[in-house]
Amino acid sequence: MRDRIISNVLIKMGSRIKKKELQFLENVLVEEFQDVQVKKECTDVAKYNDSLGKLKDMFLATLIVENKSNRTIEQYNLHLTQFVNYFTGKDAKDIDATGIRSFLYAYKKNRGISNLSLNNKRSAISSFFSWLVDEEYIDKDPTRKIKKIKVTKKKKKAFTADEMERMRIACTDIRDRALIEMLACTGCRVSELSNISLNDVDFLRKKVRIVGKGDKERTVFISDTAMIYLNRYLETRQDNNIALFVSKRFPYDRLRKDGIERVVRDLGRMCNVYAHPHKFRRTLCTNLIMRGMPLQNVAILMGHADINMTANVYYDASDWAIEYEYIRYAA
Repeated sequence: MRDRIISNVLIKMGSRIKKKELQFLENVLVEEFQDVQVKKECTDVAKYNDSLGKLKDMFLATLIVENKSNRTIEQYNLHLTQFVNYFTGKDAKDIDATGIRSFLYAYKKNRGISNLSLNNKRSAISSFFSWLVDEEYIDKDPTRKIKKIKVTKKKKKAFTADEMERMRIACTDIRDRALIEMLACTGCRVSELSNISLNDVDFLRKKVRIVGKGDKERTVFISDTAMIYLNRYLETRQDNNIALFVSKRFPYDRLRKDGIERVVRDLGRMCNVYAHPHKFRRTLCTNLIMRGMPLQNVAILMGHADINMTANVYYDASDWAIEYEYIRYAA
């Protein structure tokens, strides 16, 4: 009961205070409640606190305290809200593997989603039930009987040199040219690029302080070409916004994630190239590995906690590159 009260407080305060302050608040509450016994006053309150929806909210509060990214929490909330609505009126302990499979089957049939999206939903549900077991709300985890959904892995491509040059030629706006050059040389996530402020940039040493996933800081570097276009763009600015990239119209707000994605998509459409911001990240990763940069250092530069993510997901080992390496080492 005590833990549930603490979780409820964290849920209500999660959107009002920063993550570090939320962690401090949790420590204070745990300390203050350490020697306090809390008893249920009535069965109605107990039933409400044990409802599936309430447990879902408590699980999300745990993710906030664990400093998970906002995007991760949003995705878990979406998946689990759909799951909770499907099992309205049921307690967590009454949901078995057959019921979960029925939910996944019904969702795929009604929405026509891919196996990748369905597996993401399964993963979120599995994490939720694993937490329920750890917190002793239920005795057994029914998702352990549900196998990972097979997903056809599509090889994601990096930009070719030809595609990069065509986008540069098609780019007539100085801000947009500076933007794609920054994406190309830093490998930033689109949200990271959006969050860069002028005081994050060391113009003399040509590097940028980035705050990535989980509030982890890292340094990325600006190429000479990117610096030229960045300086030219900043010289055209007539606003006082501290953001590195802003909108073209008054009131010149910080350019957000969807704005950057729109710029890249439109540019790609102009020169018949399939383009999105994350493809610049994959391209940089591929080029660095191809040119011999140690995989561990590439992972650090990209902000990957797992080096396998760098090697298996972001590295586009094209057929000609594999052939070249084979001839080099086997011939």
